[in-house]
Amino acid sequence: MDFGGGARRDTAVHESGHAVARVLSIGRVGITNENAIRWIEMDEGTPHCSVFELPLGMPGLKEFGEREGIKEGMPWTAEQWRKLFSFMSIDPLEWASVRLFELTAGAAAQAKFAGASFGLVWHDYGCSDDRQNVIETCQRIGLNGSEATRLFAERAEEACTVLDKSHVWRAVLTLAERLPAAGRIPGDTVVSIIKNALQVV
Repeated sequence: MDFGGGARRDTAVHESGHAVARVLSIGRVGITNENAIRWIEMDEGTPHCSVFELPLGMPGLKEFGEREGIKEGMPWTAEQWRKLFSFMSIDPLEWASVRLFELTAGAAAQAKFAGASFGLVWHDYGCSDDRQNVIETCQRIGLNGSEATRLFAERAEEACTVLDKSHVWRAVLTLAERLPAAGRIPGDTVVSIIKNALQVV
């Protein structure tokens, strides 16, 4: 399987790990086939799997935001996050669990591919954005200290365990092979590739 270049291979597998975890979470916390993944960007410097953290197409959401003073691009308070989860009928802890599973799956995939430990990859510079997103996710639901550490450890272990399953790993490698050397691949294409790979016998 040829991904074209060492750094390219690691990056492709890493972003594919995020995407596969996201597809495996369809049906939870408002994630659907249509909103699971926005795109995967493979441009040098800032490759990433772009997702909507919450189902933003929900009816009445715009009016709710205006009423509560929640604006896109502005930092939200913990109370505003609490009200938003309540409005969406989403359990905050389940949301954070799904989010951390997705965030840790990139490093888990890269570690498996490289034959390295999860911890070694996770603390590398390439995972700096993922680490920051984990911190922010926990803060949004009011998790700090030992509670946040425990949730992270549980979800990281889950990501490593799930990626060890043959059909899941096949989906990661299949998507990684299909990612462009540069540019963007649409989310619906990503979801289709992953679902087809997961179903191959």
